[in-house]
Amino acid sequence: MLLTRESVIRLMCDAASMTTATPYDDDRARFSRRALARLVLCDQARGLSDAAAGLAVTRYDEFCGAGGRVSEAAAVAGHADRLVTAAVVYERERGSSWADIGRYLHLGAAAAQQRFGSAVQQWRSAFDVPYRLDEQGRKRVPQLPTAAYDPVSAIRRLDLWADVRLGFDDRHAVSGGLQPDPDGEEQEEEQGWPETVGTELDGRIRLAQRGVFLDLLSEYALHRPADRARDVVARAMQGGGEGGGGWYTYTMDGIFETLDVRLAVDGDLVSVVVAGAHSPVLRLQVATLLDAFA
Repeated sequence: MLLTRESVIRLMCDAASMTTATPYDDDRARFSRRALARLVLCDQARGLSDAAAGLAVTRYDEFCGAGGRVSEAAAVAGHADRLVTAAVVYERERGSSWADIGRYLHLGAAAAQQRFGSAVQQWRSAFDVPYRLDEQGRKRVPQLPTAAYDPVSAIRRLDLWADVRLGFDDRHAVSGGLQPDPDGEEQEEEQGWPETVGTELDGRIRLAQRGVFLDLLSEYALHRPADRARDVVARAMQGGGEGGGGWYTYTMDGIFETLDVRLAVDGDLVSVVVAGAHSPVLRLQVATLLDAFA
């Protein structure tokens, strides 16, 4: 049998998908599958909330074209459908029967399984192959929902969202309950979300965008130095930084809060640790910057 070039690439991609470690394997290993399903449900709930919020505002109705609000409402309905599917997946991981699930959807057990069984199977199969490579064999295409594929980033984003949007006086409103079932298997007992130390937020950004990152961070911190932060940091780090491992610390004295920004260059990337962001809004802004420039 003669294989075409496309067939060979597809076979190579499938083989790589089965054998190559994924970028977030260690992060996912901290959580039980049930906890990851709950995290996906959290993320879908956030998406529905954000989508529905726009429909509550009337100020810009005059700029909305004919049928525009119906389009928005239909998008919200789509979010609601995905939310229900995520809830079903979570309930199955939690041990609920199809009869338990169908009762609240006005469906019999068989009808509920027929409607959602493929989604549950797809969810479980994705843990065997968390991603596949695209047809060129270059880009990873996650098979798991984003929140389950990269749970650490999702948790940081959702905890901040709950703090800012929902007003909970709890920095771990989402992550605090993501512990494995105490009746679950022994290997899952140590999984869960580790506590965040202090107010530190960290990430890695591209060196070429360090200046823009610092400019925006200065704006968010209400830091108005005589010399721009990007220029001060660039000059200092050209000399090798300070402290062990080439780390340089720059302090942003804002009107309300003071940030200590630690940076270390590693090739084309810069490791960044931002400490001192206490308000939920500023923490969300810092986390968003780190995600945007990653």
